[in-house]
Amino acid sequence: MLVEGDRVAFRGPTLADPRPSDVVDLQGKTLYPAFVDNHCHILPTGLDLQKLHLGFATSHGEIVDAVRDRMDSIDERGWLHAVHYDQTKYGGVHLTRVDLDAISSTTPILLRHVNGHASIANSAALRAADIGDREPDPAGGSYGRFEDGTLNGVLFESAHELVSHRAPTPSVEEMTEAILLAGDRMAELGISCASDMMTGRFNLLQELDAYRMAEERGCRIQTRLYLQWGEVFRKDGTWRSPDMAEALQCVKPRISGIKIFADGAIGSATAAIYGQYSGASTSGSALSRHAKEAGDHTEREVSGQLIYSPDRLNEMVRMADAAGYQVAIHTIGDYSTDLVLDAFERLDDPSRHRIEHAMLLDDAQIDRMARLGCYCSMQPEFLMRFGHSYRRQLGEERTRMLKRFRSVKDAGIPLSFSSDRPIVAGDPIDGIRIAVNRPDGFDPSENLTVEEAIDAYTVAGARVTGDEGELGSLETGQLARFHTREI
Repeated sequence: MLVEGDRVAFRGPTLADPRPSDVVDLQGKTLYPAFVDNHCHILPTGLDLQKLHLGFATSHGEIVDAVRDRMDSIDERGWLHAVHYDQTKYGGVHLTRVDLDAISSTTPILLRHVNGHASIANSAALRAADIGDREPDPAGGSYGRFEDGTLNGVLFESAHELVSHRAPTPSVEEMTEAILLAGDRMAELGISCASDMMTGRFNLLQELDAYRMAEERGCRIQTRLYLQWGEVFRKDGTWRSPDMAEALQCVKPRISGIKIFADGAIGSATAAIYGQYSGASTSGSALSRHAKEAGDHTEREVSGQLIYSPDRLNEMVRMADAAGYQVAIHTIGDYSTDLVLDAFERLDDPSRHRIEHAMLLDDAQIDRMARLGCYCSMQPEFLMRFGHSYRRQLGEERTRMLKRFRSVKDAGIPLSFSSDRPIVAGDPIDGIRIAVNRPDGFDPSENLTVEEAIDAYTVAGARVTGDEGELGSLETGQLARFHTREI
């Protein structure tokens, strides 16, 4: 392979008259195209690297001790943020605000669940968000409650967002530094391009500025941005500001699409599923409101959390599609996936859009996805990191059939792999190994070959965001992004 500048100029069995000083001998190593992580959270990854990480904890006591120790470094006006809280590792029972109030009743404390869809807040954090003891559940979310009906500090979906959004917003400079830090970590893993799947979490225009500044300062990865629907459109489908459409066309890095959440996550029992959760921590209050609108899909019992009613989801997808955007929809439960497929089915060209996660799929849903032709992005590393949580919440039988890589691939569905970092560490090598050899408790007939798994992290990943021909296969003319990490 001949590299000239930053491009592959030639590939073939031999190269005529190479100058010895220009030859790099890999000494038997294999050269791989750089990875493409087309579903992750770049800015949050950089910010999380600066927060208290609870992944080590195996008991409530260890969490409380770690939070108490961290208090010494918190500014008077600051919040104590912790990440990777996971109640399924400590008997399935959540901490409550009473536990956190014993550490501090004045400094806001927020423990974010490892799946990013729930958290535990102390009373100070609830007060900062103007949430009272008997606050009604918000649309698309719910509050955990004590037996007397008062809030216990456990927050699901939009309730979690209401509180977390009241924390101090990082400055543009802090965002830029976080993006650069995340880019460094990802580049070290052989990743050359990544898609941020929730741009607009803090302030859309400021975040766009931060991504531009990070690129200008030499960010080691290329970035693609998927903007939160509500940061681009008003509820009536018009642009949030008159100059929004024009402004977004000029943004660098490239805006690749619009992100919508259809449901929650399995670990917090908020993924919208058919049937019941077997774990102790459940939150199904919103489904009863939305299920009546879902037609034939509610002939079976459903559990979990729909973020939007089916009619509202259909309208949001239609609006983004009409504006020319690729739509990427988070759907983990089989019930919500049916509703997402309903929304795509109403479009002229469903094949340009994306389904993210699709963890619970039956054969009929796989056939339906294949007919629509839409992209599907899955995260193999979830099986290694969260198997204990899935078994607790779903039981052994349903857990065994999560993430059906082989069935999706064989159906002809465009399958790519990604990380969803910072939910997991996000090393593509781990993902490839898991896709090829699923952990105990997951159906081995859904394994892929090594070549198929590499393809899902490279050329297939680039294809989804329109980067095929630029990245993923080291063909002549492509960017010369590669690595020699052992797989």
